[in-house]
This record gives sequence, C-alpha cells and structure tokens, in this order.
Amino acid sequence: MKEHLIANMTWPEAEQSIKEARAVILPLGSTEQHGYHMAVGTDTVVSDYVCLELAARTNCVVLPTLPYGQVWSAKGFPATISLHQSTFIQIVKDIVVSLEQQGARNIILFSGHYGNMQPSRDAARELMDEYGYRNVWYLGYMNVEKYNAALMQTQLWNKKTFHAAELETSIMLHISPEKVRMEKAVREEPEVPAGLDLRPIHWKEFSQSGLFGNAALATEEKGKQYLEWWLNDLTQIVTQNIG
Repeated sequence: MKEHLIANMTWPEAEQSIKEARAVILPLGSTEQHGYHMAVGTDTVVSDYVCLELAARTNCVVLPTLPYGQVWSAKGFPATISLHQSTFIQIVKDIVVSLEQQGARNIILFSGHYGNMQPSRDAARELMDEYGYRNVWYLGYMNVEKYNAALMQTQLWNKKTFHAAELETSIMLHISPEKVRMEKAVREEPEVPAGLDLRPIHWKEFSQSGLFGNAALATEEKGKQYLEWWLNDLTQIVTQNIG
C-alpha cells in the first residue's frame, strides 16, 4: 500500500513525494473539550482520518496534524488549549513557506476544527500578499446543514453548531469508538444568548457540558455515511480544482 503520511517516510522519500504529489495536506486539529463523553483530541483525530483518506483518493501526501488551534469559544473548560489567532496564523505560514521552498505543487490547509477555518483563510491571504503564493487552499467541513438534516434526528444548534453533539459524535463512533464514552453522552441545548453573533461570549457562560445538541442519539452508521458524503465532496473539489 502506498505511503501517504510524510512522518513515516525517510527524508529522500519525503523529498520526492512532496514534489510529485498533487498537494501536501496540513491537517489542523485542536485540543479542546468535547462534552463529558469524547476525548479532547477529537478534532485532531478527525483531521488525521479525513486527510489520510482524502490523500489516498487524490494522490496527495499528509503532514503530521497540528494538535492545537484557535479555540477562543471553549476557553474556561479544563484541557482546552487555545492559540492566539496571530500565533496560529504564523505557525501555518512558517510551515507553508518551508513546503514552498521544497517544491510542493500545492498546499491544502485542512481544518477538522471549525475555529481554524477563518485563520486558515487569513493565513492563505497573507501568504499571497507577502510571497505571491497562489497554490494554498483551505478546506474543512462542508454541507453540514444539508447532511445533518438528511441523517440526524436533531437540528444544528443556533442553525450552525454541531460541537460534540449527534453529528460529531457519530463521526467519532465510526473513526475511533474507543475515544467515545456513550454512557456519558447527554443532551444539552442551551438557549442562544442574546447577542451571541454580535459580541464575544465564552461557551462556559451558558453551557455546562460543552456540547450543543443530543449526543445520545449518535450512531456509527450515521457517522460512516456522513464521512462518505464529506469525502466524496472533498475528492471532487481536489480533483477538479487542484492539479
């Protein structure tokens, strides 16, 4: 089986793979609370899995996952580690510059943590402004509302949030069930605080468990189907747009 993970290669193997691959994928995870029932490394696990599956389908190679991200919203929960946005952006930029110097054809910033999406876009914009790089792409969760409605029994909290709830728990039940304690899964659907989308409010101020929905309804089958649809979408984007 072809090796896609750069960390498992020798440097001569990595040198060749970086130059020949369609793209080098940088998975971006987080260390963050995921309710009472899921591991704090959930986003990193998801990033690892999706990026390796995507690489196998699209002739890409994958860097080790960055296990820290921008997690401002979940500050206050134990074991949540948040990088300042400028720190996150600079780390991503340094990695991209290193890859560009080694002849990477394209670089994909893949965010398995929703909070990394905006700073990833900002990093790509800064890289273009400062270095002229036009081969840096940013991907992550997509069609969440559509697929959640098709598969899940619960709606997205505040029409967009699925953190540690039915969808994300289902994904983890398929990828890494040993990191899910379903006997501890709860339902929590807090009222949306006034002005949540207009001013900064930490989740800890209005959520006890740190999840938003009904994690107890999650199943491995739902997660498997969501991942297949997600990977099909990602594969189509990569093969049609990134050469």
